[in-house]
Amino acid sequence: MNRVKLLWKGLVLVLCLVLAFACPRVLAGAFTYKIAFFRVYHVLWAAIALILIKRMIPSFNPLVSSGKMFRRNYSGSPLTPSGEEKLRAYTARMNRGAAKTAVYWTLVVLVTGVLFHLGALDPTGLMLVVVFFIFMDQFCVTVWCPFEWIIGNKCCNSCRINNWGYLMAFAPLVFLQSFWTWSLVGLSLLVVIQWEYQFFRHPERFFELCNRNLLCRDCTTICTGRKRKAADPGLHNG
Repeated sequence: MNRVKLLWKGLVLVLCLVLAFACPRVLAGAFTYKIAFFRVYHVLWAAIALILIKRMIPSFNPLVSSGKMFRRNYSGSPLTPSGEEKLRAYTARMNRGAAKTAVYWTLVVLVTGVLFHLGALDPTGLMLVVVFFIFMDQFCVTVWCPFEWIIGNKCCNSCRINNWGYLMAFAPLVFLQSFWTWSLVGLSLLVVIQWEYQFFRHPERFFELCNRNLLCRDCTTICTGRKRKAADPGLHNG
């Protein structure tokens, strides 16, 4: 499934790039094409907004990777004192990696904004950057993820910043002053706020050291992570 998503997102990116350079008016026309009482971008906005809202609702987010913040996806027993100490150390390490990621990505977004305000990127170019970021998010899931190296997590299921992806992809839209763009950035920010709140309240749900649902030995997901079928870590026995 991840490979199929990567393929079609890659095709969308290539098509947008070809149209942007060969027929920019066609690309702009397709984006604003009228369907009944709506434009194409209205439909795209509604589809993305629905995805973001569903991400925040437990019953609509069954994935362990993005839904591990919910109680329904947690399987663990009370930690021993030794386990709690290990969890604090592990949480601190993950937080340092997340902080570094936030700094790096903020710089990327700021550079994009500078290029936009200097005229090196027009609105179409800024949208292409967003499409590229969406493709790269899927690339990280399917092929290779640099955040495993920056943060130190083993895979998407144990990723400290899994639900940051939408905000990271849509952040450049903040430079386009429109309800349609700012609302998507706002919804993406709400997804991150919910994620960080749940992480603050229940860090044990986010790591395979505590949550058995994140262990590699029972995982059937094809991912870029370093699977450890034989010897998964655990904190429940100290």
